[in-house]
Amino acid sequence: MTRTFLPIATLLALLSITGCTSYVSRGIDNDGKAAELVWPGADQQQTWQTEGSFPNRENLRAIGPGATKDQLYALIGRPHFDEGMAAVREWDYVFHFRSGGGATSCRYKVIFDTAYKARSFHWNPAICAELAKG
Repeated sequence: MTRTFLPIATLLALLSITGCTSYVSRGIDNDGKAAELVWPGADQQQTWQTEGSFPNRENLRAIGPGATKDQLYALIGRPHFDEGMAAVREWDYVFHFRSGGGATSCRYKVIFDTAYKARSFHWNPAICAELAKG
C-alpha cells in the first residue's frame, strides 16, 4: 500500500500546487501583463488590511520592473488582499494620499511574471499615479 500511496500523494500535491496559481485579473501572461485588470473588492476576497495605508512616496518611486516580492514587502508592506497561498502572480493594495485638505483613496496593483519578478504596475483611478509621485 505504501508503494502506491506515495506516487499518488505526490501527484495530488503537484496538481494542487499547479492548480493554485493565484490572481484575480484575467489573462496574465508569462511576462506579467494582464489582458484585463480586475480589482478585488473588500466583499470579494479576504483583506489583510481593510483600512489601507498611507505609503511612503519615496518607497513607491523606488519600485520598478524586476523587483522581488521581498523587496516590495520591505518597501510598501504585504499586499492588502489575500490572493492565495501558492503561485500568487499579483498583489493588490489600498493606499491613501493626502491632497487638497483631505485624503484620496487609491488602488495599486503589481503583477508578476512567472519568475515572480514584478513586471507591471497599475493605479485605479489613473490619477493616483500622479498623487504617488507627490
